[in-house]
Amino acid sequence: MRVLALRALRLGVGAVLLVAGALKLRDPTTFATEIANYQFWPALAPYLAASLPTAEVLVGVALLALPLSWRRPAALAALALFAMFLLAVGSAYFRGINIECGCFGTGGGPITALTLLRNLGLIAAAAVVLFGEPHPPRHPPRHPPRHPTDRPTDRPTDRASPDGGPA
Repeated sequence: MRVLALRALRLGVGAVLLVAGALKLRDPTTFATEIANYQFWPALAPYLAASLPTAEVLVGVALLALPLSWRRPAALAALALFAMFLLAVGSAYFRGINIECGCFGTGGGPITALTLLRNLGLIAAAAVVLFGEPHPPRHPPRHPPRHPTDRPTDRPTDRASPDGGPA
């Protein structure tokens, strides 16, 4: 049951990121304007409008489709993205800036306390995925480390002859 719940949570977080990023990529100019409206380093808005949706799509795909060794780093990246979004949304909310969220492209609605709660829920979900995923198996080293007593000796007297007597 725990495995199924964790899988559903991982797929949900991945789908949210994939859909949100894809919707933002449809109109990067409008998304850049929405970022600038946050009045939080507006000069970076064009760069963020180009990079954030791409990062969301990549992290979403990694959570949805890549093997275990990629899913934990993807969950960490999702957690970082959601934390950054919470910081931006919280900043605008508590400064009283009345703007559209831009969370799912255009038409996302204004920032409210529910927006903050949604972001907190997404952070919690990403954290559960991050810490709930099993660790990927570790592969043993190709050559096991040598013990100091395993090295060959220089002295021929330390070696035994093939018949078991001294050399």
